[in-house]
Amino acid sequence: MSDSIAYCGQQLLGVSITIAIVQILVVGGRLYTRQMQKVAYGIDDYLIIPALMASLGQSAVYIYLVKRGVIGYHLEYVANSPEKLIILNQGLYANEILDFPFSVTSAKISILFFYTRIFQVRTFRIIAYIVGAIVIGHGLGVLFAAIFQCSPIAFTWNKAIIGGSCFDQQAFYQYVSPPNIITDILMLIMPLPYIWKLHTRIGHKLALTGVFLLGSL
Repeated sequence: MSDSIAYCGQQLLGVSITIAIVQILVVGGRLYTRQMQKVAYGIDDYLIIPALMASLGQSAVYIYLVKRGVIGYHLEYVANSPEKLIILNQGLYANEILDFPFSVTSAKISILFFYTRIFQVRTFRIIAYIVGAIVIGHGLGVLFAAIFQCSPIAFTWNKAIIGGSCFDQQAFYQYVSPPNIITDILMLIMPLPYIWKLHTRIGHKLALTGVFLLGSL
């Protein structure tokens, strides 16, 4: 097989399946731990469920695209087949709707509710609500932008439709991420000042700092 159609779909399939399994185990472990400790589920626990479902939906989209022979090849190969290109664009469209609006937004709001359950300081809660409002606003903005990026909507995946038009999709991809990155950073550093104010040993503070910074992964 020539380089122009070199195939790596099986590797992509393996990654999608593995990540899906890991997510199910992690969320399942979280809920099981709550049950074993006889701790009532909080809003943060319930919100992680739609985040998991959306993320599993993304994995399903990737698996479907691999099975249809759409991803795993160089784009030039797919672009030479109008039918495959339509399937690819449909998959990307579904992924855009699932990603920031549901997978990311639900997970972030879950984390913020978890924070407010741990840190009862009024100032911290206000900051958490402000960050949460930004996250939700960003998620809703991306959702509507993703759905209505082209007119008619079907023009998003089928550029053969006469009279269709889209806004600058390249700019959409470029500028949709910075707000997400900024709120990521804010959510990482928010708990740190309060951890270092705790009346405990330096070792404990360092350990707690490490736990909260695991989110940077």
